Amino acid sequence: MARRLFSQWILNNNQTVLKPKISSLANFSSKKLHTVQGIPVKEVQIPVQWGHVAGKLWGTGSDRPILAVHGWQDNAGTWDPLIPLLYKEMNNNRPILAIDFPGHGLSSWLPPGMNYYSWELPRFIHYLKEYFKWDKVSILGHSMGSIAGFRYATVFPDDVDFYIAVDILIYDDYDIHFVVDKYSAVFKKALMTQKRLDIEPPSYTREEMIKKWHMGTLKSVALESVPYLLERGTRPSKQDPNKFYFSRDSRLKFTLFNPEDKKFVEALILRLKCPTLYIKAVDSPFAVDEFAVSMADMIAKNNEKYEIQYLPGTHHIHLNTPELVLPVIMQFLRKYNFV
Repeated sequence: MARRLFSQWILNNNQTVLKPKISSLANFSSKKLHTVQGIPVKEVQIPVQWGHVAGKLWGTGSDRPILAVHGWQDNAGTWDPLIPLLYKEMNNNRPILAIDFPGHGLSSWLPPGMNYYSWELPRFIHYLKEYFKWDKVSILGHSMGSIAGFRYATVFPDDVDFYIAVDILIYDDYDIHFVVDKYSAVFKKALMTQKRLDIEPPSYTREEMIKKWHMGTLKSVALESVPYLLERGTRPSKQDPNKFYFSRDSRLKFTLFNPEDKKFVEALILRLKCPTLYIKAVDSPFAVDEFAVSMADMIAKNNEKYEIQYLPGTHHIHLNTPELVLPVIMQFLRKYNFV
């Protein structure tokens, strides 16, 4: 039933085709971009109370799609190098829906006066499940999306058939006093940002944007990979047609960070029972502290269907080197008969 309803929604919804509001990919092209021809891709809009959430649907058919969710301040473009390879390797029999989280990419921003909260993301995953009437959710997540996927898979352990996490499972452990000391500055900046939502942010040339995004991720996103994110993450400046600005909601920068108590995380871990693949990038600074490692070990002890694979690469390993990530994912999916 869920498969049929999703297929009918895609075929019958007149709003699925999203007219681009930004420059075409050609304006940010690179010879090093990974491409696979012949795979149908459709821009979709999923209605929410404050507007819509945008996404890219790769493939066709009535099967329930794999849900791909991105990292903080990224967008669905983060999966552009990997998804065509994955779809082809799965013999084109399983659609993949990559979404832009609210405030990211082509999705609507939250209403003025509101702020973003990380636990809203697993709630949004549940919204998608209910909206499309999926019987289960298959999750492919990176970074913030991985954390959201972990939370959803533990809060709703019977609703997830598999969960694949790229480089992060849970938040790292931070000095709680350091975090609390930063709260006052976050509150002030967040309030200031609320007053500037209608003001166009600084604009840059194509080359400047690529360098800024590259450096903003501490060089995690390779220079040649940045254009994938720019396609959905920029808009042309109204003041200078030769320049662009970053179009994500500036309030995302000041999301209030809440470190999670170890006992709370342990309680979540005990509920994780679906087949779980954790791909850890060895050159990434994330999830290597004692707390994160011990929590991953606890998952291994409590879930016999959990596995971790270490691969060379940065935090954005799936974006920079999808050819390394692909065989690991396929081995996992085949092991549990998901393809």
